Amino acid sequence: MEFSFGNIFTKTYWKEIIIPFAKKHWVLILAVLTAISVAHTIWYFSVSHPFSTVIDNIMKATKVKGGLRNYSRWYKLGYLAATLLGSKSFIFSLVGTTILIAEFNFQFLFKNLFVDEGRKGKFFYFIVLLFFYLFILIILLSIFGIKAEPLGLHTFITNIWIGYSVIYSVIQYVSESHKRLRELAIQKTKVELSALKAQINPHFLFNVLNNLYGTAIVEESPKTAEGIQQLSSIMRHVVEGTKNERISVEKEVQFLHDFMELNKMRIPKRNNIRININIDWDEQPTQIAPLLVIPYIENAFKYGISITQESFIDLNFKIHDQQLNFLCRNSIIKQFDKLEVGTSTGIENTQRRLALNYPHKHSLRISNENNIFEVSLEVNLK
Repeated sequence: MEFSFGNIFTKTYWKEIIIPFAKKHWVLILAVLTAISVAHTIWYFSVSHPFSTVIDNIMKATKVKGGLRNYSRWYKLGYLAATLLGSKSFIFSLVGTTILIAEFNFQFLFKNLFVDEGRKGKFFYFIVLLFFYLFILIILLSIFGIKAEPLGLHTFITNIWIGYSVIYSVIQYVSESHKRLRELAIQKTKVELSALKAQINPHFLFNVLNNLYGTAIVEESPKTAEGIQQLSSIMRHVVEGTKNERISVEKEVQFLHDFMELNKMRIPKRNNIRININIDWDEQPTQIAPLLVIPYIENAFKYGISITQESFIDLNFKIHDQQLNFLCRNSIIKQFDKLEVGTSTGIENTQRRLALNYPHKHSLRISNENNIFEVSLEVNLK
């Protein structure tokens, strides 16, 4: 929708432009508004109404020797709240900074330490939170001065910020976990439905392949027999992969070997085609989401091989100590010279599967430069 002043007031413009933009950039919008509000609050107390004078007036208003010592904390806070709310912007400054600090805590501390790093991470998270608490307290003391300490202002605001940050992080994490589980269930259902649509009858196909395998052996065609056996193994793995969220690395490695050997069989052996494949596994029992890197390998064979031009595929698949390192580089061939045409749907789905199955446990980098397509993937399978 094109921008015009007339469109700003239409319901469609807000639904399609304003609301999506606000949802995507809400932290930035809140940060800008909070900065403006904080600036006004500081100006109000430092220029228009000096904060020290406010505190002095509160102390004098009690008309009790010794100031506020004989009054309860809530009584003191009542005096202070009445004064601070008079700035018109203090409440917005407090709410805005509270939400921003909570979001910072969730994104950079809670996720990275408390969630991802196990028991040690949880211990260090509370240590960092303690230092963060003291840091905020010192900052507030420097801003408001020691005079406000009898009112409990510094402690009050710090407790609000840190307490809300912890509660906010827990609620956000639980919400994201439930959302991720729902999306995993939906993704699994879609995969199962797609597999059912694509299947004629798996058992029928397996029986046919077994018969063809026997025929190839009888007719002394070992290469054909090996190809049929590999195809049968691939089909079984795909069917099994649609039913399970995790599968043993041993089965996945065998599947990758069969898959790539079949792809190599259909490519003519020519000097202009170079294919280097390295699969390395430390043979430690490990589980992995099935068919995780297949779209990237398919992409390499579809778009990286040319019959007439210089082309290559360099593929390295390594799993050591439950850590997956996958690197795939291939040449990019012009469309008229590709052996096979496909779409990027598989790659997009794989990125979504990584986000759902290994949140905060994977690193994916994709580059497309100088006619070379490169995928680098690291996944913590623990």
